[in-house]
Amino acid sequence: MRHVLLALALAATTSAARAESPAPVETPHYAWELDLYGGYGQLAFPAIDSQNMAWYNGGPSFALSVAYRGEHFTHPFLDISYVPILASGQYVNVLSPGGSQTIFANNSSYALGLAIGPGWDIDWFRIRVGLGLYDVVVKTGVSGSTNTVSQLSLGFMASLSAMVWRPEPFALGIEGRMVGLNFPMTGVYQTMWSAGITGRWDFVHH
Repeated sequence: MRHVLLALALAATTSAARAESPAPVETPHYAWELDLYGGYGQLAFPAIDSQNMAWYNGGPSFALSVAYRGEHFTHPFLDISYVPILASGQYVNVLSPGGSQTIFANNSSYALGLAIGPGWDIDWFRIRVGLGLYDVVVKTGVSGSTNTVSQLSLGFMASLSAMVWRPEPFALGIEGRMVGLNFPMTGVYQTMWSAGITGRWDFVHH
């Protein structure tokens, strides 16, 4: 009987000690991440009129972004990008004192953008939309002479990516992007698409 009472007393003491000890506090998980994107893109809208063009194509597309991922479903990001629009060449007939002659002209246009917005992670998919400023640069070369003009425009971007390889704190996947310029002040007059590879690095995480 004495042994039974002693065992009950020890059990009660252990239970009281467990009740008095504070429960562990869970620290919120967060991560600062750096994203790098590289691909190929070109003008999507308006449609390219290639009737008088000798050749045309797009060009490389790049983006660097920083994002903060916390407990919330939505994460904010800052995106810096190089957006290819169009590169082309064509033969132009011009009048000169000696008569009509054909000269070759080449054109290239691209945009440098800074955009901010929200993003959403759904398993290994990621969606981002952003609004920002884009500096549109147009270069025209005729007979060895080059003229460059630039204009600052309001624009938006949207991207969809799939992180197919995720060895933490890194991730690698594929991404598609759309960038619209001069929106919504005077309507969308140029829209570009691009597709490529994206990578993520959680350089600070808990």
